[in-house]
Amino acid sequence: MKKIPLLTATVAAILAFFASALLAETKIACIGDSITFGYLIPTRDADNYPKQLGKLLGDEFEVRNFGNPGKTCGDYPSQKNRRRWLGDNAEHKNGTAWQADVYICNLGINDTGAWWDEKLFVSGYERLIEDWVGGRKGVSLLMWTKLAPDFRGPDGKATFPGNVFLPEFSFPKQDNGSAKNRPAAEKLLAKIAKKYKAHAIDAYTPLAAHPEFYLPDGLHPNALGAKRLAEITFAELVKADLPKIKIPQAKPQLVPAKDGKSITLKNKSDVAVLLDGASLRNGKTTFVFENATVIPPHGEIVVSLGGKQDRKDPAKPLVSSKLKRASGVKYVPAN
Repeated sequence: MKKIPLLTATVAAILAFFASALLAETKIACIGDSITFGYLIPTRDADNYPKQLGKLLGDEFEVRNFGNPGKTCGDYPSQKNRRRWLGDNAEHKNGTAWQADVYICNLGINDTGAWWDEKLFVSGYERLIEDWVGGRKGVSLLMWTKLAPDFRGPDGKATFPGNVFLPEFSFPKQDNGSAKNRPAAEKLLAKIAKKYKAHAIDAYTPLAAHPEFYLPDGLHPNALGAKRLAEITFAELVKADLPKIKIPQAKPQLVPAKDGKSITLKNKSDVAVLLDGASLRNGKTTFVFENATVIPPHGEIVVSLGGKQDRKDPAKPLVSSKLKRASGVKYVPAN
């Protein structure tokens, strides 16, 4: 019997290892409308939210963008000639054929126009879900049940949230009647999520106080808004108990400033670190992270110490009024 040279066997083992690693890559499909697509973002190819989510997750995950501007989850006869229903478009067919492990969907805003119909809204969305899952076991579904903000509308009239950040931010005064049907749409989205055991995502609350994350049209996030959506989604994926989502979380390195007035948290891993629930402690004094605070791969964040208040706003620096000095501070992971 001819013996296989040791070097050949080693090479074969290495190739087999890398082949299995590639096969083990978790596939995440981001389905949706213009917000998922990254419409009007000048650097769309690099900065749409699925692309930024992929950077946070690292090489063990493949994230693809199946967004298509203007699309609905309901199949409305009056919109058939415009191919408004996502199911009539290549993005849906391609996203289904890819057979992803995880489907993350934002649809619903474009359904709230004059063609709104509750029955068609539900039946159309359920047909899409049935195609994605296709009877496969272990497929996870995440749904935006609270849709992203809409800053359009009459000046000063609070809706979702409406054009209420004047005079610094002024958005179009016409929302095409969307606000009228949005509460009903979100109520139905919650019911659909419950029926299909989908993980619900609130895309509204984290962005509603941040018009600076939006383009001048008041409906589409800019690159910073897409970054925030990626962080929110990453946080949901880390916290959700999903079958094929195991995201390694490294312990960040603490680097106190020489003047003792701040602490830098460095992430040296290839995967982003979610800090929510983790804390910085100095004796009995504790500063707890929340609000989808994420350190990007090989990135860092700075916590200033001794400030007047704890700032949990993602658009502002982190400031701890509780921690007065950097010496003796320890990092405690979330439970």
